[in-house]
Amino acid sequence: MIRTLIIDDEKDARFLLRNQLETHFPNELEIVCEAYNVESGLEAIRIHTPELIFLDINMPDGNGFDLLKELGTYPFDIIFVTAYDEYALQAFEFSAFGYLTKPIHSEKLKTTVAQFIERKDRERFASDDQVKVLIENYADKSKIKKLVLPNNKGFEVCEIEDILRIESDGNYSNFYLLNEDRFISSKTLGLYDTLLAPYGFFRIHQSTVINMRYVKGFKKAGGGTVQLTDGSIHKISRYRKDDFLQKFL
Repeated sequence: MIRTLIIDDEKDARFLLRNQLETHFPNELEIVCEAYNVESGLEAIRIHTPELIFLDINMPDGNGFDLLKELGTYPFDIIFVTAYDEYALQAFEFSAFGYLTKPIHSEKLKTTVAQFIERKDRERFASDDQVKVLIENYADKSKIKKLVLPNNKGFEVCEIEDILRIESDGNYSNFYLLNEDRFISSKTLGLYDTLLAPYGFFRIHQSTVINMRYVKGFKKAGGGTVQLTDGSIHKISRYRKDDFLQKFL
């Protein structure tokens, strides 16, 4: 069974989460301890060496990120639990972390934990580098700088400003960077369209999202095409052309 620790300052929240976990995963998870703040959480981690931690973000003596920074290394997996926190949720999405929002819905909990269990035998749910990117992204509340790209072998990290374009490939996304590196993500283009739109990215076609800062030119011929600074040329959907021109001109 997977040794599991719950860290949350709310007694009722800990009780409800434990009850749901014991109900839905009685043969997979063993709740070895509960902790109620950063200090007790650090002690529980040292004593019980959990394999999985459900970690609340906001606590009286700090937050979940303070606990992680105190540890420095992370020989366990993490599923974050939080009330609505715009910056934390954004950091989770950009850092490809599993999380639950309060009040916890049973189906979301079952899906998130099942994904963790399914992946556990193949790879860690998170790595030290991924946790460090998460902490950095949360600290940079004004503008997140890094994006974690999960794939079948683990993950890659890229600087958002270095992304030239993203192209869909079924349920996968191909990232093309300024230095000519190419990364594959196991997430769909629709997710990245939503995440990156506030950062100057625009979906010119069902299959293509571009970084507007690297647009070199536009041609009306052939229904409309965009040339990027790497010389690549991409067709614009006629439904998106007017919105593109408003941003470009």
